[in-house]
Amino acid sequence: MACILPAIAVLVKNWSDLFKKNVWAIEFKFVLAITILGMLNICFSEDQFTSLKGMGLFLMSGILVFSISFSLFATKQIQKWFIYLCSFCFIILLGYGSFEFIQQFNIPEKGIYLFTGNAIPAGSLLILLSAGPLILLAKSKNNWHKLFWVFIVLSGAFLITLIAQRGPALTMVVMAFFLAATKRKGIWIFTMVSLALVGIGYQFADKVPLQFKSELLKKETLLVRMELYHIALDVLKEKPIFGLGFNSSLSRFIPDDYKAKIYPSDLNNSFQTMVVGIMVFDNMALSFLGEMGGIFTLAYIGLGVCLIINVSRSKNSDSTQTLLILVVLAGFFMHSMTFDSLKYPQLNWIFHSLLGLIARSKASDQEPQIHITPKY
Repeated sequence: MACILPAIAVLVKNWSDLFKKNVWAIEFKFVLAITILGMLNICFSEDQFTSLKGMGLFLMSGILVFSISFSLFATKQIQKWFIYLCSFCFIILLGYGSFEFIQQFNIPEKGIYLFTGNAIPAGSLLILLSAGPLILLAKSKNNWHKLFWVFIVLSGAFLITLIAQRGPALTMVVMAFFLAATKRKGIWIFTMVSLALVGIGYQFADKVPLQFKSELLKKETLLVRMELYHIALDVLKEKPIFGLGFNSSLSRFIPDDYKAKIYPSDLNNSFQTMVVGIMVFDNMALSFLGEMGGIFTLAYIGLGVCLIINVSRSKNSDSTQTLLILVVLAGFFMHSMTFDSLKYPQLNWIFHSLLGLIARSKASDQEPQIHITPKY
């Protein structure tokens, strides 16, 4: 209902433009195409009931949220409120994450989950929400405001480090690289800082807590993810158009006599043991190709390319805001190569809301009379 009711409100608001005037923005054409392809994915799925539940939630918390955001973010004022909302949620999660970390002193096995039930999406949640503090930091003119947002951003980076997962840590490196690339001599500074941190890390490696070290150096999960690329290729060869079906089991492609191509046979746990009961690729790109199919994937890529082209052609867009969102999404994309990020509704919702901000990068300060841009 949290997605359906706003969608109905947006449809009513734009009814005249969409149906009476027959004015469809190219973004809405992609929304319609992705929705239809999602329905076809359910129809051709190997497990239709599972795909119905999974794809339905994916579309409602994803592309439907994008269409709502595209309509609502028509003015800078509304965009600003959303950025404040992201920043507020980011600060709340900092407090709750600190509380979870303190609990680890009494309950060592307890992790920092941030209401997600898993440490990996917890890191992604902070990464996506960091768009708010980063934008407010870049636009702050008061020195005290800048210091506050610098403290918030650094606290978020520290909390992500405490989560002790390789994916979020690598994501921060990617984001820092892209941020550095936008500044004069930024790459040189990034390289020097990186070398200094590597040297410090090597010097104090023996003082790193065992919990952090075991997570960062664990190779079995990395090898499993690499092996899943071969599984995805097998799925894509057999079902290139509509895929296996959203959330359909991969067990048919991993029989008991499956011989791993990358995962070594001399480890304590066999590949079959590591993936017993597995239903996911642990990689969002592979999930798109293997579970949702080639056409669905191309439609999403087309939407992304369309947004980037529109931003590059726009002369009145908010370049700072758009650039920072793209940096955050680049980091999130990198992290999505290590788990099925968009299958978490909260991550899917924020990701597509940020896409809506990019689509409305050239929004005006006043409410426009026509909310849908003319078709090309």
